[in-house]
Amino acid sequence: MGNNDDFYKEVLKFIPEDRVSRDEAVLYSYATDLSSPPGVATIPPVVVLPESVEEVRELLMAADRFRVPVVPSGRGANIAGLSVPHQEGEIVVDLRRMDRILEVNTDAAYAVVEPGVTHHQMSSMARAHGFIQHLPTATGGASTVANALMRPSGNLSAKWDPDPVISLEVVTPSGQVIRTGSASFGTAGWRARYTPFPDLTGLFACSYGTLGIVTKAAIKLHDRGEEERLLITKWNELPPVVDFIKLIIRRNVADSCTFWNWTWNMFHSLMHSRTEELPAVMMKEDQKTPPPGVPFGIASARLSGYREVVDAAEKTAIRLARERGGEYMPEDELKQVHPGSWEYLHSYFIQGIHPKPGEEATMRKAMWLPGWLINAEPKAILELEKFMWEFARKEAKPPYMFRILPFNHAREFFFAFVILIAGTLDKEKEYMLHLKSVYKTLYHELLKKYGAVMFRFRQDPSFLALTGPYGELLRQIKAIVDPNNIMHPGVNLF
Repeated sequence: MGNNDDFYKEVLKFIPEDRVSRDEAVLYSYATDLSSPPGVATIPPVVVLPESVEEVRELLMAADRFRVPVVPSGRGANIAGLSVPHQEGEIVVDLRRMDRILEVNTDAAYAVVEPGVTHHQMSSMARAHGFIQHLPTATGGASTVANALMRPSGNLSAKWDPDPVISLEVVTPSGQVIRTGSASFGTAGWRARYTPFPDLTGLFACSYGTLGIVTKAAIKLHDRGEEERLLITKWNELPPVVDFIKLIIRRNVADSCTFWNWTWNMFHSLMHSRTEELPAVMMKEDQKTPPPGVPFGIASARLSGYREVVDAAEKTAIRLARERGGEYMPEDELKQVHPGSWEYLHSYFIQGIHPKPGEEATMRKAMWLPGWLINAEPKAILELEKFMWEFARKEAKPPYMFRILPFNHAREFFFAFVILIAGTLDKEKEYMLHLKSVYKTLYHELLKKYGAVMFRFRQDPSFLALTGPYGELLRQIKAIVDPNNIMHPGVNLF
């Protein structure tokens, strides 16, 4: 194993053996996620589970000294290959044992957490203090910090600031422990991202573990309000929905609003029921046409605030929907059309309940979810819908589904187009490999035609070249922070 053997002996000097594994079965469990077709995994030689910033510091200095590449992993609940090795010899640093909520500041509305804290933990804590956290579409067992650093498809990012991160504590390969924002001053707390100095918090966001390991993060909390309500409207096509969402978000009628096409609502029901079999109706060849009595899709809007304000917001939203061809959908109707969908959406948006760690494995058993996650202007979303439907007809098998939600006060929209594969993955290996090969060229076409940016980085060094001098500056920063390129080199971000 070369340097890995020497590295392993060095690590055992400061981390107990029971948290440093070379067991084959354990290693294999870190080699794949839901983006990895069977039979193509890269198995790490070592997995290390640190419990403190001091252990992370010693670990990275040792890795840098022995030139051992490192893949940081928050909880490993990723669907884009960002927490698994991509090259031989890459070790995994699993941060799940660093799972403490260190501070809850109810005055300044933030919490300081370690990278192993799950969304389930975070949500439970926030609600206990009268707050609600940033609501990602990640599972309850996913890392709050890792998800926040990827600027995820958060369902509270429409009305409020789309970035839930305030300040960070980061360990670099040289062993430096740096804090960003107001936390850099020590006694100033973690309350502010911007100070008289340049913002370095954003440097580590969307860096996918290529610059260092985040050991602490301050995450924004939002007031729950006196009343919380879920409003459902139904629609027969996408264009008026986009207009509706822009209006209710930009005029502060709703906290957030997400559109789900009819197959995605069937998936909601599937997730809620915990079954392993896909509803037969989802296997229709024509995914654009729902069955009789089922709307093309629904928009779920979260409303909160004082009760009188929520009552008025609900009436306003219903009026705006009807003026654009949509209709209010009562709870009973949604339960009839999409059994389980109401329970799933209500528990998530109103109760803030994420699946507990481990539950997502049960819900997604025998499922594989390859997806195109695209960020674009509102007008481009309408063209992207047409493009992706035709693309799916050509390249994919049903079922396929999409959802859209606004970011940044509806200045931009997140478009998620997902292909759902169920059954024995070994039988679908060639199909999955084909889809992954398509990924490598698709985002170039989407960017050129629609100005749409793929939301999660796909291992392609040509992607950075598209940014010109900005990309060159990032390469220079990478060379300063990580001169030996030990941090997640398989991602090829820089």
